[in-house]
Amino acid sequence: MKNYFNYINVMKEKIGIEGISLEDIEGMRNIVDTAYRRTMERYDKGELGFMEVIQKDCECYRLSDRYKEFKYILVVGMGGSILGTQMVYEGVKGVYANELNSKKVFFLDNSDPELLYSILKIVALRETLVFVVSKSGNTVETLANFFILREKMKKEGCREDNVVIISSGGLLKEIGKRENYKIFEIPENVVGRFSVLSSVGLVPLSCMGVDIGKLISGARDMDKLCRREDVFNNPALMNALIHYMFLNRGKSISVIMPYIERLYRFDLWYRQLWAESLGKDGKGQTPVAALGAKDQHSQLQLYLDGPKDKIITFIKVRKFKEDFTIRYKGHYLDGCNLSQLINFQQLGTERVLTSMGVPNISIVLEDLDEYTLGKLIYMYEMTTAFMGEMMEVNAFNQPAVEEGKKITRELLEGKGKGEEVVKDYIIKI
Repeated sequence: MKNYFNYINVMKEKIGIEGISLEDIEGMRNIVDTAYRRTMERYDKGELGFMEVIQKDCECYRLSDRYKEFKYILVVGMGGSILGTQMVYEGVKGVYANELNSKKVFFLDNSDPELLYSILKIVALRETLVFVVSKSGNTVETLANFFILREKMKKEGCREDNVVIISSGGLLKEIGKRENYKIFEIPENVVGRFSVLSSVGLVPLSCMGVDIGKLISGARDMDKLCRREDVFNNPALMNALIHYMFLNRGKSISVIMPYIERLYRFDLWYRQLWAESLGKDGKGQTPVAALGAKDQHSQLQLYLDGPKDKIITFIKVRKFKEDFTIRYKGHYLDGCNLSQLINFQQLGTERVLTSMGVPNISIVLEDLDEYTLGKLIYMYEMTTAFMGEMMEVNAFNQPAVEEGKKITRELLEGKGKGEEVVKDYIIKI
């Protein structure tokens, strides 16, 4: 079995009274069936665009050859408009891809002026293909960065081919039409944090050397598994049920811990997906990003000896792109490969957590490429959709976030009405 989802370490037979039983799972049949039915009903009504877009022909996301000439690629966006793209790029190409590849890729995902400055010191704007991504077309941080870039690009004599707009409307799309930029639409029924397998991610990724056909192929194959009604044969439905059951048992923190550096950005993508989709109406489960083996030395003490409020998911890859053999005679590491070391560290952590009654799940991948990453992404999108129905929250809106955006705009329009300082509550540092 090359790729699999293993949930034995949440069962009572492994972790004792902290665990669940097959009878417990069977007793949730009504909730599982309802969540499955409601999810598929929403899909049939056209509400779940992330399930629809993976059926589209990938050719519609590819740019013409003239866009392949650029030496640099810069993606500008916020949250779901950019995080998934960076996650796939680093997941496929590696954390240090810019040092290894001739085409340099950068992500501008904050209104931090130092970040923009550092990118501008590296790229030559006339040789840079800029993707500006915002579903609404009015995301303030994205517009702010684009306005600055646009002004500098005009001074540098950049062409209209230097910019590609990915948006559903708003000011960004207006600018794109007026200035004759290439524009890709984002379907209205695709929410930002679920959008990586739409034009949002696939258009820029197709220019970064990522095989988007394999990515979508993996998602389509996972979709077939996620449409199975039987929870014991549907990994996303079982994953959602396990997290739902343990949330109701006080496991209010979901830790995701891959043991490969290339998946750390997946952690951050999952963190947004889980938090923004499910944190509503006083409900939710806090996602925590960890990375093995390094976080065994920074967080494991808490997981083992701290509050028993966590469920942990490990992601392990069997085959690494590269490997090294350790040589030091007389030491137990002699003859061991680094891949063996990191995977034994995962197994050791899994076993000690299990022995301490901490519920944990393992996702094992034969290797990490576009196909397996497409499977993993789609599985977690479906897990989140099912979990939302179990929790009876709308996993596809973000009302609290919108209120924060409104206040930010009011502050900007007021210009000068900044931070309120009450001296009675200040300590000098």
